[in-house]
Amino acid sequence: MTRALDDGALDGAARADLIRGARLFDAGQHFEAHEVWEDRWRASTDEVERRFFQGLIQLAAALHKQRVMGDPVSAARLLARGLAKLDAGPARVHGLDVRALCARMRAWDPDAKSALPAIGPLDAP
Repeated sequence: MTRALDDGALDGAARADLIRGARLFDAGQHFEAHEVWEDRWRASTDEVERRFFQGLIQLAAALHKQRVMGDPVSAARLLARGLAKLDAGPARVHGLDVRALCARMRAWDPDAKSALPAIGPLDAP
């Protein structure tokens, strides 16, 4: 089953998982955000939705690898994979400006001790 997310539509459970993971991500709890989104990714049968959540999972994992595990090589690889997945999908999903998120992730410089990229506010479920 394939359903385009071009209109930003997610069902209620997927929307709730997106928001829950985003709150964890923005609080710096990247591993926990990864876990929430991974559960949704595993449950989804929609190709586009799975790619979207997998992209978010990889962004969260990249930040965890960089910040907690001190593994910049793995972090860079995960970041590139996550960005490629998100770049290939819809520009906006449930209030999330995916392109802006990707730009923030690309601009983040872990060596400069800059603020962590954030998902930001989303539409409430």
